[in-house]
Amino acid sequence: MSINTQHSSRVCVSLTRLVIQLCLALVMITLLLALSPIDPISAYFDGNALAVFGERKIQLIEQLGLNQTALERMIDFTTSLLSGDLGYSYHYQEPVSEIIWQRSRYSIMLMASASALSLILGYTMGLLLGLFPTKKWSNVFTHITLMMNAIPSFWVGLILISVFAIKLVWFPIGGVSPLGIDPESLSLYEKAPYFVLPLVTLCFSLMAPIILHTREKVIEVSHSQHVQYARLHGQSIFSIVRYHLLRNTLVPALVIQLAGFSELLSGSVIVETVFNFPGIGQTLVKAGLSGDTPLLLGITFCCAIFVFIGNALASLLSKRLSLSASF
Repeated sequence: MSINTQHSSRVCVSLTRLVIQLCLALVMITLLLALSPIDPISAYFDGNALAVFGERKIQLIEQLGLNQTALERMIDFTTSLLSGDLGYSYHYQEPVSEIIWQRSRYSIMLMASASALSLILGYTMGLLLGLFPTKKWSNVFTHITLMMNAIPSFWVGLILISVFAIKLVWFPIGGVSPLGIDPESLSLYEKAPYFVLPLVTLCFSLMAPIILHTREKVIEVSHSQHVQYARLHGQSIFSIVRYHLLRNTLVPALVIQLAGFSELLSGSVIVETVFNFPGIGQTLVKAGLSGDTPLLLGITFCCAIFVFIGNALASLLSKRLSLSASF
């Protein structure tokens, strides 16, 4: 079988997986909404169930498509999706595509910054812990990292708010702008303080797996024959790290980060909810609580693609790593 044929078959398999994942995600969300006790009409009027009744309520139910079955909703969404339309949010009274575009900007900034920062800090700390595994401080930091891996991110966020936002008043409690001020009127520099606490909280939850995995990988590579040979020839620690450890430990850390896109996304949802951060995660929560089917399906569709891209990149890197290790 030629290389082009193998590449084409892999692409077809990946696309098939993506389609299956999207279908399963849409089916699950639609069924959960159908079984949800939330009244979309009541949520449409901010919890006032008596705001509309009688014939007007029936008209509103038909207008919002709430009289459709779960299967009909899923078919309508799929049909609209094939024509490039994600639907219309009856909670925000805007097209779903516009809402996702507006809210995803802040989420992308937060997740990209947290992903890059956690990878750099996590890999650096894991490298140091792996280079000196028998040191007392190394064991202490390893146990601290294990604790970090067990602490939920929402608890970390609440602690940071109580200490740095309420007691010390160093950073804002939440949001991306002061009350009554449009975020679009502020510069990125003026918004930066609002990103600090959410960024630290998200990094806290992402760093621990990278630190622990990098530490074990560095210890494993340090005991390999080629590193032992380099030490016998008097190479310094800096040379060993540069020519041996970085080549064999950095890519696995990157694979973990890419494969953890689902944890990054779920962590962002929690952090945005805790800090009242106007991103796609908070919008997803509001869509679920209000029973906004078009918005919830549209965000789920985009999130599924995001996670698939991360898993695909991680798979490509891991295959490249296994191939390089075999030579």
